[in-house]
Amino acid sequence: MRWLQNLLEWTAGLLLFGLLVVGFLQVVSRYTGIFFIPWTEEAARLLFVWLVWVGAAAGLIRGGHIRFEFVVDRLPAKMRRLTEMFVHAGVGIFLFIVIRYGYVVAQSQAASTFLTFGLSIKYTYLSAVAGSALMLVGLAGGIWTLLRTATGESDGRP
Repeated sequence: MRWLQNLLEWTAGLLLFGLLVVGFLQVVSRYTGIFFIPWTEEAARLLFVWLVWVGAAAGLIRGGHIRFEFVVDRLPAKMRRLTEMFVHAGVGIFLFIVIRYGYVVAQSQAASTFLTFGLSIKYTYLSAVAGSALMLVGLAGGIWTLLRTATGESDGRP
């Protein structure tokens, strides 16, 4: 899972850099009047949405999402593992729902395009599908680690 985490973090970094460049072009073109770039607003929005979903997937794989550790840490080890499995199952169900309906929405918007650069708007909605699928992969890795540690195997971490 470490390679996927690195890939997602690098991808998020590149998306953030692209957002920075587009935002810089947008400010310069708007306030200097030297040149006009009409597509920067839509490109910034598209990059931002993809950045959010890729970053969320990287955060889930890293284990950096918000959780109620003060409650879970007070539970006995077996109950803690059972609680983690229950939470992972709930998140997995939610992600399947996001994937299914995100794809339906993306397909319904396939004919619509951005005004300035002609790209289909479905790619905005496909970010939710791709991000949720990546989160499911990370969730499966987390469940695998929980199962391995429950049976006494090492999870390979220091």
